[in-house]
Amino acid sequence: MKVLIIGSRIPFPLHDGGAIATFNLLNGLCEIGIETTYFSLNTNKHFVDELTIKKEFGFLKALIPFSINTDISPLKAFINLFKKGSYNIERFYDSTFESKLIQHLRAHTYDIIHFEGLFVSQYIQAIKTNFKTPTLLRQHNIEYQIWERLAQSEKNQLKKWYLKLLAKRMRTYEIGIIQKFDKLVSIAQTDELLLKQLAPQIESLTIPGGFIINESPILKQTISETNSIYHIGSMEWIPNQQAMEWFHNAVWPIVEKQMPAAIFYMAGKNMPEAYKSWDTESFRVIGEVKNAHEFAATKSLLIVPLQSGSGIRMKTIEAMLQGKAVVTTSIGSQGLPIINGIHCIIADTAQDFAMAILLLLKDTPMREKMGLAAKACMLEHFDNKAVSMQWLNCYQSMLG
Repeated sequence: MKVLIIGSRIPFPLHDGGAIATFNLLNGLCEIGIETTYFSLNTNKHFVDELTIKKEFGFLKALIPFSINTDISPLKAFINLFKKGSYNIERFYDSTFESKLIQHLRAHTYDIIHFEGLFVSQYIQAIKTNFKTPTLLRQHNIEYQIWERLAQSEKNQLKKWYLKLLAKRMRTYEIGIIQKFDKLVSIAQTDELLLKQLAPQIESLTIPGGFIINESPILKQTISETNSIYHIGSMEWIPNQQAMEWFHNAVWPIVEKQMPAAIFYMAGKNMPEAYKSWDTESFRVIGEVKNAHEFAATKSLLIVPLQSGSGIRMKTIEAMLQGKAVVTTSIGSQGLPIINGIHCIIADTAQDFAMAILLLLKDTPMREKMGLAAKACMLEHFDNKAVSMQWLNCYQSMLG
């Protein structure tokens, strides 16, 4: 079987959930014998050089990158206010990329064309016009839902208006574009249920993000920093920024007051400069770390205080595979096959979130038991080989 996957970025380094999900998808498909070509935008923001591509993606049939600048332009964003389209989507369109994609498809035959995420979905029309190959869209998130949730929690009225506008335009685009595909695949079952409502005539299913869990670093932890809490994630993502502002302002003062010995570590790439002013002896603003697994291994507890977002949190799965206890919110836990109180603690108010952290820091046996239960759950559901077989079944069903 030959599959062409169209992507909005080169998934490397593996520092965020989106990169991990796409890299493991590509690796897993090749592992089970599917001939996979990755035709992708190579953005300024996540640019990967040719030597790294050859070194890290040698398992692919081919990786064809296209350099593009998708950075936000204040001028273009302002001009877009007077248009009807979604600026977040338009940033990822390039007519030359589209032409090269069509040329490639005319020169090569594929059984399936797989679109990896909403931001490249706009190229579907050109493909549908020229080819009859079955097409699939994998949704990492329901994008408009993220912006709606951001708008709901925004207190600044001007920002709230702008976020609502972004959400409305994204919703219009997203509902329209998903109708053009032959199949829709979600990472989280909660997203699949929504897609079934938005496009009931399109076949949809859930296939979780997989993890290559036979590699020892992800399975090891050597907790040496007691009373240590951490958060790690891409800090350019607005839901992560919102989450950490809520944690810093509403949750951390409660924890610090009741347990002065507690230390929090805030890690992640592209840390906003403003957050560096939060750095104290007990609230450590680390920024990007060289090795996420080694950084997390010595910490006691992961927090995922998301107030908005969609999809599934790959970093949470990684932490659970390490045997970490996790405190999260209802939004942070969505899409995961977990039970509150057994695999993690789910808390949605600042007081409850702080009390959950304090409980797990003070009760070591409970924390360790929860971490082991979470690890067993993740091993059962997210093994990359098993997930890859689900993809094989999905593709075969599209071929009849």
